[in-house]
Amino acid sequence: MDGFEIGDGVTTVDGPMKGVYGTVVWFYEEKQQLLVRFGASQQMYYAAKELKRWGD
Repeated sequence: MDGFEIGDGVTTVDGPMKGVYGTVVWFYEEKQQLLVRFGASQQMYYAAKELKRWGD
């Protein structure tokens, strides 16, 4: 999963979710994308290059 694991805290490198804490909840292997959940109800798929670990 390109250095990320289920449960990792992440944020996006740009866009509207930059600076918002998210959690990796699933990996879509066929598309090589990570499902990130922000808060209780919003989640989106991202490529690993679009994410960075929380606190980095």
